[in-house]
Amino acid sequence: MKTERMHLGNVLKYGGSIVAFLIGSGFASGQEVMQFFTSYGTLRSGLGGLISLILFLWFTTITVQDAQILKLEDTNAIFEHYCGKIIGTIFKWITPVFLFMIYVIMLSGAGTLLFEFYGIPAIVGRTIMSLLSLITVLLGLNRLVSVVGRIGPILILFIIFIGLATIITNPDGIRTADETLSSLSMIRATKYWWFSGITYASFCAVTILPFLAGIGRSNPNRREVTVSGCLGCGAFILTAMAVSYGMLAYIPLVYDKNIPAVFVSNLIFPGSGVLFSIVMYAGIYTTAVPMLWSSCNKISSDEKGLKFRLSVIILGFIAFFGGRLPFATLVNIVYPYMGYLGIFLFAGMLITQIRGKRASMTRAL
Repeated sequence: MKTERMHLGNVLKYGGSIVAFLIGSGFASGQEVMQFFTSYGTLRSGLGGLISLILFLWFTTITVQDAQILKLEDTNAIFEHYCGKIIGTIFKWITPVFLFMIYVIMLSGAGTLLFEFYGIPAIVGRTIMSLLSLITVLLGLNRLVSVVGRIGPILILFIIFIGLATIITNPDGIRTADETLSSLSMIRATKYWWFSGITYASFCAVTILPFLAGIGRSNPNRREVTVSGCLGCGAFILTAMAVSYGMLAYIPLVYDKNIPAVFVSNLIFPGSGVLFSIVMYAGIYTTAVPMLWSSCNKISSDEKGLKFRLSVIILGFIAFFGGRLPFATLVNIVYPYMGYLGIFLFAGMLITQIRGKRASMTRAL
């Protein structure tokens, strides 16, 4: 059997696109990481991240490899493969709704960022992000992967640098973080740290599964997409932990901020908040674009067709006004409930995997 040769450029492009897809406004701002990890303390934050990493590697590997075999014309049909006709159909209809809600969160985050850091009216941030995302989605998935794949690695490196620098500049803050947290009132994604780790991975799975299926379908190299998926997931969780512990180092100052990561960056490197805000805005863009594309792909899988293009414009218009809702509140409501939904998806994926292995063993016998 001929061994598939991997191309580093493709691995970095696809891995980067996965990272860029997941970063978004909640992650880059620190709000999402704070609610799912930081708020539980130093040890539990790391353990929750480990749980998420294991689940990330599992579902990403399975999805991209299955998508290569299935060659689904509609990437949303991946839900039927894992959950059956009835439940899969429910997922196919519910998931685009949640993805659209995340797109609304991205627009809200874009407006909140410019308003909180620069004092620029939120409507300006939302308008710019709306136009950028609409134009990119209208260009199609291949161009989308190319654009966000190049931005992803840059975002990761910058955010990791800021996170590590924050930890190094205030190690005493890490040591006293748990004691400080006990006296603070913070929003948490779920009641238990381990469940937060699970729901973080499951909510991300719901959002990215059709996108992963699209990557797997478009690239026939099994090793390439598998390594890309593992690389992207590993980099994403590593970055999440850098952000989490960076915020723990300065938790008394950031626990009540809408955009805590930018605040910390500016605190340790005066003036760097400007650069970080630009990077974060790019992070919002790299998530807003795939979310809008995935929502519209449910309405029509023909990216060049009139129906798809009209759906992009109409949904973009609706999301623009929905983005007026409070950023932190939207994150706390939408993401955990998506995580609960994702647990059912994980169950379907596990059952499908077990059945597939049994079938393979039966054929071998």
